[in-house]
Amino acid sequence: MFEQKTPLALAILSVLYPATSALAQEHQAGRLEEVVVTATRREINLQSVSQSITAFSTEDIEKQAFQSLNDIVNAIPSVNMISWQPGSNAIVVRGVATSSAEFRTDSQVSVYLDDQPMTAISQQVGVRPIDLERVESLPGPQGTLFGSSSQTGTLVYITNKPDISGFGAQMDAEVSTTSGGEESYDVSGHVNIPVTDDLAVRVVGFYAGEGGYVDNVFGTTLVGGIDNAAVVEDDWNDYTVYGGRVAARWQVSPDWESTLSLIGQVGESEGGWESDPALGDYKITRFQDESYDDSWYQASLNVKGDLGFADLSVTGSYFDRDIKYDLDNANYDQWRTAHYGVYLGADLYNTDYLIGSFLNDQIQERYSAEVRLTSKGESRFQWMLGAFYEDVHDRWTVTSVIPGYQTTTSWAYAQYLAYYYNAQGYDIQYPLDPTEIYYIGTYDNKVKQTAVFGELSFDLTDNWTVTGGARWFEYERDVSETRASPFGFPIGRDFEGGGVVESQGKDSDTVLKFSTQYRFSDTKMIYALYSEGFRLGGNNDPRASAGGILPAEYKPDTVKNYEAGIKTRWLDQSLQLNLTAFFMEWQDIHLNRSGSTAGNPWWMRGTFNGGKAEQKGFEFSIGWYPTDNFSIDVSAFLADPEFSEDTFYPDGRLAIESGTTMPISPEEKYWVGASYTFPNFMGTQGDLWTRIAWSYQSEIWNSLSAISEFEEAATPAERRDALDRLIPSYTSTTLQLGFTHDNGWETSLVVRNLFDERGLNYLSSSDYSSGPNDVLPWTDDRFRYLRSLQRPRTIGLSFSKKW
Repeated sequence: MFEQKTPLALAILSVLYPATSALAQEHQAGRLEEVVVTATRREINLQSVSQSITAFSTEDIEKQAFQSLNDIVNAIPSVNMISWQPGSNAIVVRGVATSSAEFRTDSQVSVYLDDQPMTAISQQVGVRPIDLERVESLPGPQGTLFGSSSQTGTLVYITNKPDISGFGAQMDAEVSTTSGGEESYDVSGHVNIPVTDDLAVRVVGFYAGEGGYVDNVFGTTLVGGIDNAAVVEDDWNDYTVYGGRVAARWQVSPDWESTLSLIGQVGESEGGWESDPALGDYKITRFQDESYDDSWYQASLNVKGDLGFADLSVTGSYFDRDIKYDLDNANYDQWRTAHYGVYLGADLYNTDYLIGSFLNDQIQERYSAEVRLTSKGESRFQWMLGAFYEDVHDRWTVTSVIPGYQTTTSWAYAQYLAYYYNAQGYDIQYPLDPTEIYYIGTYDNKVKQTAVFGELSFDLTDNWTVTGGARWFEYERDVSETRASPFGFPIGRDFEGGGVVESQGKDSDTVLKFSTQYRFSDTKMIYALYSEGFRLGGNNDPRASAGGILPAEYKPDTVKNYEAGIKTRWLDQSLQLNLTAFFMEWQDIHLNRSGSTAGNPWWMRGTFNGGKAEQKGFEFSIGWYPTDNFSIDVSAFLADPEFSEDTFYPDGRLAIESGTTMPISPEEKYWVGASYTFPNFMGTQGDLWTRIAWSYQSEIWNSLSAISEFEEAATPAERRDALDRLIPSYTSTTLQLGFTHDNGWETSLVVRNLFDERGLNYLSSSDYSSGPNDVLPWTDDRFRYLRSLQRPRTIGLSFSKKW
């Protein structure tokens, strides 16, 4: 627990102040480069910012062979991610979370592409890291500058902009093979073309095919002996991703410029990434082909100008994303029939053990605009003012399709119900139109938000600066839902409204930020920070609130962050030591609830405000160049996440007990990297280099329910069952060997997952192979707590050329 880590933290502190004589010793070392970040909406040296930040430059991204968001997250100890396959990215910062699969509550982490938000709920965009100037990770609340959903942190992708100063281009290619799987390839490139003295265009493109490594093996259903012989396939989880960017920059005058950008990405998956522990690693039994497609694009216009007294930035953007997936639903279809249809005798749920598929069609449209004024000059006062507006529309359409549904008990009973209510004069069609759609539901979430924000800094002395910031926001949320089972028959007998249930809400609030910084020298400073982050509130289904299942509305939940840190460089700036201590308090926590947890209909679901939680810990990083050719990077995250007070459901039952640890929250995460360069290797006109990177994440629970079941377990068997939902600790190692020629050519050998570890990227909470009664007709170990494992050892050969 947290208290046990305190001695390590004290040891770290002692390292930060080594003896003066040791610092004065002569050495021959490299010099750490300055990293300029825009976390404060200004361009500033990372070591001068009064908050914890991790940043990767273009060179870092290329040298470390980052190919995906998962690679980036592995290298940031304060961030972890749950991903059951490409595109399903649930990002957690500083371990503050209740779940990784919520779509009714807004994200706790905001994601930006340049100045434009592209935040999603539980499925964050994984921008392919091609031709990026920088990736910045900002742990802790960023509410004043980055707005809603930057409750626990913000991830920012910053693209390389068109450059009018000269031509430039790059081409990259890689081929690789995965242990026990198929080959993969990856090609990308960019070109920067100055069209005129004041106009430049930058074009980026990429195309990658990642070979599969999960086998869909032969098997039969839990009931009825239906087999999957028609879809058995080795290495069935293929993934193709392609896209690009076109940007044009116009230098209108020495003081004004405009950048127009269009960026898009398409990810296409065949098969699935999950493994069944009863069958072995990288093996699953599915009864139909699966697919997952994720496409998005963003168009933006940014205008910057020098007003003399301040710099003006105006940005407008439009973001569009479409996710479609088609998944095998056999196990749930049969479990639903057994439990609800047979055991509980609910004929509408009895589909006679037929099997089908689950389809999702999900879209997001986002319009956003921001205007920002930033002060200039050398005044002791520095300020920034801004205004923000966004209009976001999220829509999900989920469908359960069962071939042969019209032959089932459920269909016959649905026709009876349609006849009965039609005869009673309700607006319901009889007979129902023939269909194979057993269930269809839509969820529409529309949010409009307006905000005004600002920060003011004042130099009390030449070395001491204080900063205050605030953001006022107002939002309107409109939600509408429809549910029908089967198609044409509204769930809940809501015939008059055509099955449409609507709720609206409006609210406003203010979040604050304060910081102070003291600089002992140009290379050493200490700081303290208080910041707040928030998620927007909303309203619930009026039927659920009328029945006391949920409140009529839920208010924004907030995170308050207390942070103190030191940022230092030593030994002629060849050694960098940074340490951050933080305490975060989460209040009015958003929790999801369905009516089934209170003995009411399952479709009465929504959100309520819970109690409090606390997260406290340390972030630590070292960067060191012992010589010009040798570098070492070490970073660590140590924390103690827990709910700090009892949380109750609206009906008074205990939901979360005080002292319960947070799910999806590691107590430890480390990253270590080292590289060595042999300049002019063996007299050649180039450098031979090698690099190794290692990451570690401690165990995490996959859900709150698993934690509760473990703590309440009365028998060893119950404890073992709960432990099946504990994601074990894991490591990942990448080894590289490359040669960089002076003429711009580079070739390298990369081995990802060097030791062929079986780390879990995802662990399901679903257990559809058993139930709470003896009516269920099977005792099969398959299909329980499926998991997605990291890709097996992959060896790649890459080539790159720069002009």
